[in-house]
Amino acid sequence: MSYEKAPKEPRKRARIIRWAVLAVVLVAITVIGYLHQTAVTGKPAGVDALCPFGGLETAFSLITSGYLLKRVALSGVILLVAVVAVAIVFRRSFCGQICPLGFIQEMFGGLGRRVFRRRLELPAWLDRPARYLKYVVLVVFIYLTWTAADLVIRPYDPWVAYMHLTSAEVFAEFGIGLGVLAAAVVGSFVYDRFFCKYLCPMGATLGLLSKFSIFKVRRTESTCIDCKACDAACPVNLKVSEVETVESPECINCNECVNACPVKDTLAVSTSKGKRLSALATTGAVVAIFAIVVGAATVTGDFQWKAASLADEIKSGQGLGEGTGASDAPMTGDFDVSLIKGRTTLAEVSEATGIPASLFEQVLGVPTSEQGTPMKDIKDAYGFSPEDVRTIVELYRTDPAAAEAYVPLGEAGE
Repeated sequence: MSYEKAPKEPRKRARIIRWAVLAVVLVAITVIGYLHQTAVTGKPAGVDALCPFGGLETAFSLITSGYLLKRVALSGVILLVAVVAVAIVFRRSFCGQICPLGFIQEMFGGLGRRVFRRRLELPAWLDRPARYLKYVVLVVFIYLTWTAADLVIRPYDPWVAYMHLTSAEVFAEFGIGLGVLAAAVVGSFVYDRFFCKYLCPMGATLGLLSKFSIFKVRRTESTCIDCKACDAACPVNLKVSEVETVESPECINCNECVNACPVKDTLAVSTSKGKRLSALATTGAVVAIFAIVVGAATVTGDFQWKAASLADEIKSGQGLGEGTGASDAPMTGDFDVSLIKGRTTLAEVSEATGIPASLFEQVLGVPTSEQGTPMKDIKDAYGFSPEDVRTIVELYRTDPAAAEAYVPLGEAGE
């Protein structure tokens, strides 16, 4: 029996467009991360404001008290809404069509296949139980975050570490996350999408939601020639050729299997009632959903593209203790000095706390003309550390004279 071949050009085009979308997202978010660490003015929002998992982390606090966790912005919740909307329609398409960390792994996986000349797999006895680790990670960190009302996963998060690669904080605060990032990259070189398969809590969340998705990859058994091209193409090592409908929560809906199938209409993204979309149309729909959600939130002013200053965080309530509301008053007793980081400027601290710039010039020796520069760029020249500034703030709220007499400890104070 002869079968109609699937045209190569549309399949090739769909793969190129998917990779182009992933590349654009990775480049854009990398530039944002770099500028967040280096820009003096017009600093874009940081990773905590641009991560959909942050929306899940702050969900309990938002629902029960109406407040976001420290560092998390409303834009994180908006991104979570976009990701969930995509998942309901197209399963884990965020992982396969948008996620920059997934794309980094996929690039290294491609390099690994060139070296090993095939896609390697862990032995089944190890692979199957290891896939459940990401659900353990999800439950543990969500439980700890919701009970502690803090971003517990932050020091361990490889994506947070990636977004701080140009910062001195990456080793001091995100050393473990950097190690996880390295493991994800090296692991993906050998076993494609290593972090996605075994450790990603966002992937675990979307895997659970994927059971309710409208569109799934479906196989027409009567026209399948059992060439196994779909199995070889799958970055998460699913046996697509053995099922009629890909129900596995591991499927990231990258549609590489669909694009690899040489027989027309044998593999397709479709609904249970037979409504089909091409792989290219699926990518377009996923991008459109994200663009609509993020675009609408940007127009209404709810999406945070610019980093908030310390003063902004105090006014929004994020720089205050738990259970407090917004405040226009500087230097409240609940001000959270942990928000003062190396990237913070002394001018921001002065504005947020009411401490005069002259005091910082007197105690730290930094002239007012340089107090608009991030502390990490001037601390070595003047022999102080961000911890010194935190101590000065703590002293000033109770005893301004003690703050004026403070002697900086420099790096020893870190």
